[in-house]
Amino acid sequence: MEALSAHVSWSAVKVAVIIPARNEESRIGAVVTDALRALPGARILVVDDCSRDATAACARGAGADVLSLPRHAGYAGALHAGYREVLRDPVHAVLQMDGDGQHRASDLPRLVEALQGTDIVLGSRFLGPSPGYRIPATRRAGMAACRWMAAAVGGLDLTDPTSGLRAMAPAAAVRIATDGFPAGLTESSMLIHMHRVGFTIREIPVRMRASAGGSMHAGLAGGAHLLRIAWAVMGPAGRRSHPSEAPRPSPVEHTVPGNAL
Repeated sequence: MEALSAHVSWSAVKVAVIIPARNEESRIGAVVTDALRALPGARILVVDDCSRDATAACARGAGADVLSLPRHAGYAGALHAGYREVLRDPVHAVLQMDGDGQHRASDLPRLVEALQGTDIVLGSRFLGPSPGYRIPATRRAGMAACRWMAAAVGGLDLTDPTSGLRAMAPAAAVRIATDGFPAGLTESSMLIHMHRVGFTIREIPVRMRASAGGSMHAGLAGGAHLLRIAWAVMGPAGRRSHPSEAPRPSPVEHTVPGNAL
């Protein structure tokens, strides 16, 4: 990806933002509005995971495209469907953020810019002076466990492998669209898998808000969820893989057009 200047014309850069959502009618409109303000001209795709409220209507009213799933798929399933959908057209970058308002849309342009020279960029709440909100002790413990597993098994020095605020270059996005998420998990096991098949990963500092209301996924406060992550991570621990064993797919489109700068 070519370098992006501070004066990028975002309407000339083909960016897609995937927002999985379930029963988020009170928040999704503001999330979509903020994303469009941060990335004018971007395609905002809300994946409505069988909401029982007006999530889909509120998202459309705010200017998003909506993919309504025919059956409940969960967080990983909704993201997988979103990646498949947005890659029907050429893009320069695919981003994901949550629909509950935890992620700040103002960080989206910085995530795209940080894709220069790498494949996956995570927004880390632990690189800056403050994560932006108080994180419960049980969740902090789960996050620490995921950091340890990512480092010990995957050789990944990441501060926030559980962050759902991410940007991917096209080749990495194609991999997710094709293979989905290993074991149905979007955290450390997925990042280890992507790293082992040759994709590069980096982090940038962001601030987040406390998640409002319920969550589409169990979160790391749940012991069962953490055990699922541990099981998925320890599976590859005894195996060694190399990029040549699983070649990276060709990107859909990855060069930022000259008139975007």
